[in-house]
Amino acid sequence: MPFAVQELLNLSDPDAVLAEDVTFHSPIRSYTGRADVAHLFTTIGQVLTGIEEQHRHVSGARSLAEFTGRAGEDTLNGVFVQVADEQGRLVEATLLLRPFAELRASIMRMAELLEAHPLPSKR
Repeated sequence: MPFAVQELLNLSDPDAVLAEDVTFHSPIRSYTGRADVAHLFTTIGQVLTGIEEQHRHVSGARSLAEFTGRAGEDTLNGVFVQVADEQGRLVEATLLLRPFAELRASIMRMAELLEAHPLPSKR
């Protein structure tokens, strides 16, 4: 069963939701590993708020959620693609966001947060 975007960006139990070797494809680069991906999801959840899913498409283990969210005063449109394993845990996720100007501002905010609170693999 696919996870709601809001649920993924506010993980309470990463071990139950994310596979150990989960891969996350962000608008900037790809990351692998439960600890880093959980940290990124939580950090993104601090930048991207007010998420409202408009549509969800599911085909087997793959799902796609179209949503809108806010980053400060800006509204972003997004697509979150999820692939689950046999246990229903996320093994791959891709986040697409637009428009670019608002995305760029969000990227800068993410960089600030990650500098203050680095990924577990960077500590």
